[in-house]
Amino acid sequence: MPPPPLRTEVADAIAWVTIDNPPVNALTDEVYEQLSALVTRLESDDDVRAVVFASAHESIFVAGADIRKMADYDFRRGPVARKIDLVHATFLRVQRLTKPTIAAITGHALGGGCEFALALDFRFMAAGPARIGLTEAALGIIPGGGGTQRLPRLVGRARAAELMLLARRLDAAAAARIGLVTEACDDTAATHAAARELAAELAAMPRSSMRLIKASLNDGYDGDLLRGLGVERANAVEALLQPEAREGIAAFLERRPARFHG
Repeated sequence: MPPPPLRTEVADAIAWVTIDNPPVNALTDEVYEQLSALVTRLESDDDVRAVVFASAHESIFVAGADIRKMADYDFRRGPVARKIDLVHATFLRVQRLTKPTIAAITGHALGGGCEFALALDFRFMAAGPARIGLTEAALGIIPGGGGTQRLPRLVGRARAAELMLLARRLDAAAAARIGLVTEACDDTAATHAAARELAAELAAMPRSSMRLIKASLNDGYDGDLLRGLGVERANAVEALLQPEAREGIAAFLERRPARFHG
């Protein structure tokens, strides 16, 4: 039996969660199920006061959807909508965890990987080849894991429009300049160290303050977010049902330029 895709180690009030779903840390149904169960466990664990998410694979943080499996999707409205509902519900659970959360990004965080990182409170990212961004438009689809709603809240509408409409991939320094990541770090070791240092600082803060500040942030943030997620859901379903989605996915798998306009 393969090891579970999420491994958690708790020390000094910090839960270090390692994502290990080779080859690309794809967000599969199993990973969503385990993320949801993990949030439930962490919520009730009084020994945990801060949470760090990192990857077992240096070249990739989280890949988002497995595009190879997307080619086999049941491209009907009902199944597609249920998939988006699963992603939305899981990332909302992660966002609403009452304990501070940190991403230690040492490899690519594109598409759903970026959306997962956006659901966390802080993001540290290693310099080098790693890139972050919402690149779904290049596949003829749109971000469907909350990205169209969380990204503009973080970096502003104009910047978010540029990043999503042009499927931009940013390195750590560029992402830090616009506030997409909290801090750009020199390398993997520095990224892990910065994430752990902040987690230790947060874990030393009063538990009730952390819980109530996060509740206040989320209650104010979620009012329009929930309406916005409904808009995103409808549009993400519509995008996945279009011929361009099939062409974008096929072009990716066949390693050729997509022919969106004939």
